[in-house]
Amino acid sequence: MLKISVEEATINFKNLLEQVAKGEEVILLEENKIVARLVPPQKKEQRLVSMKQFRDALAIKGESLSTTIINARIEERS
Repeated sequence: MLKISVEEATINFKNLLEQVAKGEEVILLEENKIVARLVPPQKKEQRLVSMKQFRDALAIKGESLSTTIINARIEERS
């Protein structure tokens, strides 16, 4: 991971983009504080796998939404 000032980044922006394209992460600093990160883009396959893992990790507790709505309507009529 490369840390570089914003001023240096503006001067060497094309070179930084080439490094990021090769997989390196670049941290941009202004007054020694992190203001941005340049990271390589995720491949489409990686995003989809992550979304599938995210969805699979969701655990629904209680009754389904449709059952909740039906029960609420029944209660309103009573």
